[in-house]
Amino acid sequence: MTTLIHPACADASIEKNWPKGIKKTRQRLEIFKVLSSSSVPLSASDIFRQLTIGNPNETYAFSTVYRSLQTFEDCGIVAKTIFSTEDNALYELKSGKHRHFAICLKCHKKFALNGCPIIDTRHMLGSDMSDFVITGHQLEIYGYCKDCKSE
Repeated sequence: MTTLIHPACADASIEKNWPKGIKKTRQRLEIFKVLSSSSVPLSASDIFRQLTIGNPNETYAFSTVYRSLQTFEDCGIVAKTIFSTEDNALYELKSGKHRHFAICLKCHKKFALNGCPIIDTRHMLGSDMSDFVITGHQLEIYGYCKDCKSE
């Protein structure tokens, strides 16, 4: 599921969020635009498909998409998630806060949860782990969406 955004908004987002020192190639800009217009995380294959469908006169190599995503991840503007229901990693632009999802086991649609149910996990650590530094966490909820439940 993607949403269309106005090109001027995409350009403003690129200028605001583009990492310093990273060259703005045509392919990277297009990948950034695909990510910024999506409301759900996308696989490299999803991004490649959108690029080739949206730009039939352009040629893209899948390796270019993958390397660009790696560059974005290394710069800290893309979050890479590996859901246990997926065969491939999924990518989305970082928005300043992380997201968790409920995932339908039948159709694999992802529904973003409102907020993070694990705000402070330090109280969950044992006393022998008082020096443990938490750098992140991942939470997935599984079930069946409204459409799949009724089938």
